[in-house]
Amino acid sequence: MRGLKILQGGFLTTIQDGGRFGYRQFGMPRAGAMDDFAFRVGNLLVGNHESTAVLEITVTGPEIEFCGDTVFAITGAPLPPLLDGQTILMWQSCLAENGQVLSFGALGAGCRAYVAVAGGIDVPVVMGSRSTYLRAAVGGFHGRKLHKGDFVPLWPLTPAAVRAVGQYYNGGLPDIPAASYCG
Repeated sequence: MRGLKILQGGFLTTIQDGGRFGYRQFGMPRAGAMDDFAFRVGNLLVGNHESTAVLEITVTGPEIEFCGDTVFAITGAPLPPLLDGQTILMWQSCLAENGQVLSFGALGAGCRAYVAVAGGIDVPVVMGSRSTYLRAAVGGFHGRKLHKGDFVPLWPLTPAAVRAVGQYYNGGLPDIPAASYCG
């Protein structure tokens, strides 16, 4: 089964999407990704709909083993990503092969980064959203942050997602040469 094996959870890593709407009158807030722009761009880089569920990383990054080939992108705060110990670029889609490990260096600024995976994260929809709302233990991965040993299932990888490898966004960021993609 294709998925993400959590080797270390980081400070606060949760599953978030565009949030849930229409439940405020019942005491349920929107939840969802805190940095809407980074969240949406990450999804677009891997060929997903812009509101597909992603991992939201707060302050320190997790360590994740890819179970199955996966196209992914990391956006948001500058949390230097490493794939099998080798530096990779943020704001760009990359291919991870089965067994490769994603980890992160020290956060330079900001607070949250996002890991979008092609196809998206396969967790149940609760009240129209896959987002984690920690206070009520609702949504995401059993309503909680990710811990060591968790296995997060992914939807199937499509041929279109594989063709997305190497796409990048550099609006407002330093120029990133097209040939400097992962791998």
